[in-house]
Formats: sequence, C-alpha cells, structure tokens
Amino acid sequence: MAHPTQLGKYTIDGVLGSGAMGVVYQATDPVIQRRVALKTIQRSLVDGDVSGSSIAARFRNEAQAAGRLQHPGIVSIYEYGEDGDTAFIAMEFVEGQDLSKLLTVNPIMSEPMLLQVMDQLLAALHYAHEKGVWHRDIKPANLILTQSGQLKVTDFGIARIRDAGITQVTSTIGTHGYMAPEQYRGQDIDHRVDIFAAGVLLYRLLAGESPFSGAPETIMYRVMHITPPLPSASTRVKRSIQLDSVVMKALAKDVKERYATAGAFREALRLHAAKTNPGNPVIDSVLHGDETVVDPLAAQLLRAGMPVQPASNWDTGMLTTLERALASFVGPLAKMLVKQAAASSTDYNTLIGAVANHLQTDDERAQFMAKIIKTGTMGSVISTRGTAGSGASSMGSALSGASLGASTGESMGSTGGSALGGTGGSMGSGSSAIRALTPEFIDHATRVLASHMGPLAKIVVKKAQAQTALANEFMDFLVQQCADGVDKAQLLKELQKGLK
Repeated sequence: MAHPTQLGKYTIDGVLGSGAMGVVYQATDPVIQRRVALKTIQRSLVDGDVSGSSIAARFRNEAQAAGRLQHPGIVSIYEYGEDGDTAFIAMEFVEGQDLSKLLTVNPIMSEPMLLQVMDQLLAALHYAHEKGVWHRDIKPANLILTQSGQLKVTDFGIARIRDAGITQVTSTIGTHGYMAPEQYRGQDIDHRVDIFAAGVLLYRLLAGESPFSGAPETIMYRVMHITPPLPSASTRVKRSIQLDSVVMKALAKDVKERYATAGAFREALRLHAAKTNPGNPVIDSVLHGDETVVDPLAAQLLRAGMPVQPASNWDTGMLTTLERALASFVGPLAKMLVKQAAASSTDYNTLIGAVANHLQTDDERAQFMAKIIKTGTMGSVISTRGTAGSGASSMGSALSGASLGASTGESMGSTGGSALGGTGGSMGSGSSAIRALTPEFIDHATRVLASHMGPLAKIVVKKAQAQTALANEFMDFLVQQCADGVDKAQLLKELQKGLK
C-alpha cells in the first residue's frame, strides 16, 4: 500500500498503525511544528454510511465527541479534515503504552499505583461527563500511560453526546465485561455506564482478574445477574477489605445505586487513601470545573511544599539507574515514581526505601535491590538534601566511596548514623545499608523479637514491614518498639545475624 506524503497541511512522518478501514500516521503540523497523530478512513465510507454501527460512524462520532474536550487526561482532537478520498482526524500524539499491555507485563499493581491510575481516570471522566460526553467503552486498551505517569483516555468512537441528537450508535455497543447491565438490556443509558466500567477496571487492578469472565454470553449473564466475589477475596493478591464497598458500589446492577458522578467515585477513593496511606501517591487535586488545570503530580508536590523536580544534588545518572531497575517491575510508571520519591526524600536511604515500597513482594524488592547493586555506580553519586534531623540517618557520608558490588554485600563501615544514637545502629560494621528485606530475614527477626516481647512480636514486625523495604530501617524500627528494659544494642546484634 502506497502511503501519502501529506494530508491537508500535515506532513506524514511514518505509520503508527493500520487496519481494514484506515491507517494512523505520525505527522507534523508545519505551521507550529507540532507532532500529531492522524487517524484516517476512506471518505466514501464517512459520506455514505448512515447505518449507525459501522467503523465509519464511530470515526465521525469520535471527532464530534472528543473534539469538544480539552483536558490533560484526554487525548485532544485538533481537527477533522478531508483530503481527496481520505478523511482524517488530527489528534494529540501521545508517547506511552496502553494499560492492557502494561497489565500483561505487570498484572498486579501496588495500591498507591492503582489508586493513582483510578484518580486520573475519574478526573477525566468527571470532566467529560460535565461536558455532556459519555465514553461508553472504558477499558485498559483505551487508557494510555505516558512515561511521566500521565493517564490519557482515548478512542471516543462510540461515545454518546448528551442532547446532540446522535442516534446512530446503539446502547449495546461496547466491550464485553466492561458494559453495564443497562447496555446489555438495550435500555436508556447515561454517564453512569462509565462509572460501572471504571468499577470493573478498579476490580481488575485490585484482584488481578476481571469480575466477569467467560464466553460473551456467560459474561452478559454474570453482569446482569451475578454479584462477583469481593476483591479482597482474591487468591492472587492480598488487598484491604476497606476498598470492597467502594468497588461494589461502582458495580451496582441498579444504576441508581452507583455513584452519582465520577467525582463522587473519585472522592471515595481519596478518602480511603487519606485514612489508610496518607503518604501515598493518590492525587488530591481539585475536581474539574476550575478554569486552571494543574498537572496532578505537580499539584500534589506543590501543596506538600516540595519541589516538582528533584533537587539538583540528586545525581541524574543515579536516578536513571533507579528508574531502569524499577521499570522492569512497573513499566513506564517508574520514571514518575522515582521522580516523586526523589522530591520527598532527604537522603538515599529514604529514597530507595520509598521506591522499593512500590513493589508487591519481598522477592521483588530483593531483585530490585540486586539490580541497583549490580550497576556498581551508586557509591560516588549519592548526596543528601538538607540536614537530617536529630536521630536521623545521613546516608551521604556513609555511602561516599563505598563499594556496592553485588557479590560482596560488604559493610558500609561504621560511620553511618542510626535512629538508635550511640548504639552502633544497623548501619554499623557487619551489615549492609542497602539490603532489601527478604522472607528469611523477616522470619529471623520475628523469632528474635519474640524472645524479647512474646506474641506481640508478629504485630510489631508487620508494622515495620509497612514502614520500609530496607533491612537497616526495619531493624531500627523493631528496636525502637522495645520497652526500656530491653538491651537494645544486644537485640540489634541478634537481628544483624540474620543478614550474614
């Protein structure tokens, strides 16, 4: 197939994708030197189709629906145009991956990550609904995540525009497993079909599997008549029961029992985040309706009094190393997560712990740490931001010039401070400051602690695991929880034996 070199004013730079009905090109607007994506279709199909369910009808509808929306979480439509036999839509060029591909690589997300994805999605849907546009096909394949962590909603081909007289697209069009009961029944629909689909997505992110699966007929029956198991009952991943009620409200079969708006759904998730993980990355930005739209991550950091960009004394090469190591587990979100951790961390110890906490299991954290150590580039680039408060660990001097070879695991020396102050601390001789927690070490620590505080040891260990992914911080936390009568220096030595 011969491809054009130009469509309208746009210069064709390459092919992004193709199908039976048309091609998507990467192109450039020569007037303002802006990269765009051009979605094309044969003009005869657009002009002649009135059936209401064809790809041509969807093409026309996408230009009308998404063209009225200007939001950072929605792929922008710049214009609809025609050039000879070809009709095209010029839209925002987005570099990223769709969520379905990311979930194939990384099927289980950490709770902070999935809450951030949902927060951005619901913000975009709230905006679209307020503008009278219902997407009607929310699913992972229609959600793009950029390397900076920005979510973009795309493909408004079967969207419904309120009060626009669009009748050609029926209510039964959508994707099995994400369609609401009223869509299957062919009933009148409104924006709450998107809330149902968002609920399906949240369930999928929490449980690692869809709430409705099987053949199309089976899915339809389950959506209409069967209540799925609670996400917290999943055997694939352990989740808090506190999100069960949020998910099930979004999945209510009676549309009147769902959240009235995407904004209300979003607020429910934010309240959960505030109660359970006040420091997680869920964005607490203002619901749309404001004239100024602020980048979600920037808004969160600015409100917290933190710089949006990492401080200049964070070595960019070191941050890149962290990003690459994390990306093998979480995909393109790694860049955003490392940037956020760097902005809120005062030393390398805190930074690496914050990054590692986005991983799901102890094994993943250990693998992540091994990747970092293997690079051998960390010792000379780490610096602190500001002065650590009294009793805090300052990693800068402790790590400067230290050997971080993966096979040695040697001591970082005795210069590292500890929250124990004066006891030698877990940074002292014989331990590694950047060892990740492992199941074996956690078991060892539980046994040691039990000899000092009995059955309470298991509870304290769980609390420590929630605080950090690093062995030295973990040990310091355990020691701090002991009563004054306990020989803390001796306890620390016993704990350190589990690292040898």
